[in-house]
Amino acid sequence: MREPSVRRYSGRSVEEWKAARRERLLAAALELFGTEGYPATSVERLCTQAKVSTRHFYHEFQNKEAVLLAVHAQVIELAVGSTGDALRRTADRPVRERITAAVDSYLRTIMADLRRARISFVEVVGTSPAVEEQRIAFRELLIGSVRDLGDTAVERGEIKRKDFRFLALAFFGAVNAVVYDWMLSDPRPPEQKVQKSLRELAVQLITA
Repeated sequence: MREPSVRRYSGRSVEEWKAARRERLLAAALELFGTEGYPATSVERLCTQAKVSTRHFYHEFQNKEAVLLAVHAQVIELAVGSTGDALRRTADRPVRERITAAVDSYLRTIMADLRRARISFVEVVGTSPAVEEQRIAFRELLIGSVRDLGDTAVERGEIKRKDFRFLALAFFGAVNAVVYDWMLSDPRPPEQKVQKSLRELAVQLITA
């Protein structure tokens, strides 16, 4: 028995059209939330930017908060992926090299695009219980990476046992404050300078 044919429009299936529409809405959210801010962006503004009708918007997302959760999840995926890749690449290297590689990868991912930085450090903070839950879950993933790195270094005899959760919280609190200040500075210092300072801080916290 033959499978039913997939209905196509202009060479695309319905699912392909839906996926493209969703991607346009997420791209619009990255742009508008990352430049004008989440509170200042209406659903109508998102739809205009994405060239999507409001009817089709609600086919893809329940509300504006759902879009923020989705675009923030994209940023999380990039940051966690790049940090994890750096740690895997340096699995056999000394702890200082591993810290440097992980911090550089994380900060480059966030700071390479000011829209990502604004969404990560400004727009998601305290927005709603659901968004806050996602933000904290992301932070816990990063803290877990720090604890694993520290535990491995202890097992290898490179450093002494410490409260790696506390140190990770201190470091990521510093990252939030420093990157936020960097975004608001005019003129803005070179991102490499900020990254170097934060990298040195991470090494000092974990290895001192």
